[in-house]
This record gives sequence, C-alpha cells and structure tokens, in this order.
Amino acid sequence: MSTLKADTVQSTSGGAVTLTNQEASKAWVQATDAAALSDSFNISGGTDNGTGDYTYALSNNMGNNQWSQTCNAISAEIAQVKNATLLTSAISVAVFSRADSFAAADQRNFVTLHGDLA
Repeated sequence: MSTLKADTVQSTSGGAVTLTNQEASKAWVQATDAAALSDSFNISGGTDNGTGDYTYALSNNMGNNQWSQTCNAISAEIAQVKNATLLTSAISVAVFSRADSFAAADQRNFVTLHGDLA
C-alpha cells in the first residue's frame, strides 16, 4: 500500500482537478433567508422566489435528474425538495415552519447534492 501526500493537485493544463469521486458531494450551499450565498460549492447563485421558496443554480449541471438532495434549515425548521421535478441545472428548496402549522417560512438553509455530473 502506498501513501500520496501533496500540497497542490492540478490537471495537466495547470487548472483545477475535475471532481470524479462518485461518493463526494457534487454541490452544496449555505444561504441566507434571502437566498444570498454565505458559502457554496458548484453553485453560481440563489433566487428567493417568495416566502420559504428558494432556487440555487448549479455552476456545472448534473448528468441527469436521478440525484439525491439533503436539505436543512436553521431554527428547527423543515426543508425539503420543492417539487417532484428534479432539474439538472438547479436545486429547488421549500422551507416550512413547524411552529406555524408548517406554513412557508424564510430561514437560512443548507443543501447538499449527490449524483453524477454532466
């Protein structure tokens, strides 16, 4: 068995290495209650579509719509996939407040996406 240690890994052209590990997250975002990105990976921007309704555009599209999304929101809220239509170019999130009979609520939200990139 060998161990590889490196400070920097680059492609042969000197750019960033393409993520190919199938187990790794392909996108993630931490966003404010107005869809502003606090930090992210493979997310180009967020849109606040209305109360508790967010869409995050992917920088690099997914290869198909057979991906898995994990959502969470701050303050013991519930976050979930917005609808049954899974896109290859964006993540849709709906946030609901448990304290308000599961009504839509603006909350800081966190999303991770797993699947195959295009």
